[in-house]
Amino acid sequence: MILPPPADVEARLAAARRDGDLDRYLGVLAGEELFVPIRRVDARSILDERAETFPNVYFETGGDEFLQVFTRGALPDLGPDVVAMSGALDWAVDGVGRHERVVFNRGTRAEWRLPGATLQPWLDAHLDDVTPLDEQVERLITAPYGHLEGPIAHALACGAHLAVLNAAPWNVLDARYHDYVAEVRSLRDWWGVPDPPGWRTTMAGLIGDGYALTPGNLVLMLRLRFAAEYGLPGGEFDPVTWAELADRWCEENDAADQAAELRHTVRRLSRYEQRFRADGLVDGDGFVTTTLSWDVGRAVAIARGGLAAGYCDALTAELMVLEAGALARRYHQSWADLSAGYVMGRLLHGDEDEFGEWYEAAVRVHHQLLQDPASPWLNLGFGSLSEESDA
Repeated sequence: MILPPPADVEARLAAARRDGDLDRYLGVLAGEELFVPIRRVDARSILDERAETFPNVYFETGGDEFLQVFTRGALPDLGPDVVAMSGALDWAVDGVGRHERVVFNRGTRAEWRLPGATLQPWLDAHLDDVTPLDEQVERLITAPYGHLEGPIAHALACGAHLAVLNAAPWNVLDARYHDYVAEVRSLRDWWGVPDPPGWRTTMAGLIGDGYALTPGNLVLMLRLRFAAEYGLPGGEFDPVTWAELADRWCEENDAADQAAELRHTVRRLSRYEQRFRADGLVDGDGFVTTTLSWDVGRAVAIARGGLAAGYCDALTAELMVLEAGALARRYHQSWADLSAGYVMGRLLHGDEDEFGEWYEAAVRVHHQLLQDPASPWLNLGFGSLSEESDA
């Protein structure tokens, strides 16, 4: 099934520009992530904390210089030596003098050249209308210039949790549409990926030959295996019996040193599943079968980030995303199953998560992706790429 028409920010801006409606035009920009071109070498200086200024790439015409600002979908290909940084509208035009000029979405139907003498008074009067970047979260964005159907779209949808949480288009796999500095920092600081070799190692650990079975996945797998052995539907065990089965596995596999950790994991999983049932992440008698989708979701995000940071080429990123999608289809039955496993994996990954704000946000994203008519999960079949909706 083809997705509903994507939200097209650039089309809205073009319509406002055509009508000469500056308030509407700037009002749209005030709610968006905006991108400013910067030389790659200068971006590296910022990352190394050596840059003293923000050296933008200006556009020159007729002897005049214009600061260039773009919405994501209008970003042009400025060559390998130029990347972009992003922020809210007030950040993008910060420091622009009264007689300096800004060109928004240069080269598109939405292009508008404005002087600082126009921009700064508007910002002063509408500062509360500007959405800071850290508040642009939990948005389901389908980009018209991204993948809308087919294997890559399906695979990218397997990483939709993180995309929606961070208000990034779920269906884009292109180095151009990113904040280069933010992507490098995120890979380094959040995912522990400092360079191309680290990126390859991380991807192998998530979906490749370096994958190691986590305690959570192990005990979930044991529950399913013993359920089949005892003829129980769906793997239903009380926590005490489940922990005893984990002990039995340890004895049979000379893994007594893992028994305490597995018992602790069983207790956590049992408690989390109770909360999942209460919050509608699984049915009233439902349960989580695997947390592999937590690895799949991270793999999609890190593949996308690695491409944006220049740690891999486009073909490699595409192949990694497709592999993540294939794993998701192999080990999950539906989008709802994948989503519950993703949230469970994240909880187990954390340090005794007490269902704080991160969990509450994940629940909201889960329900949004399963209920919003524009969600890829309601428009792309799960098990087979030729299927229609099977959430």
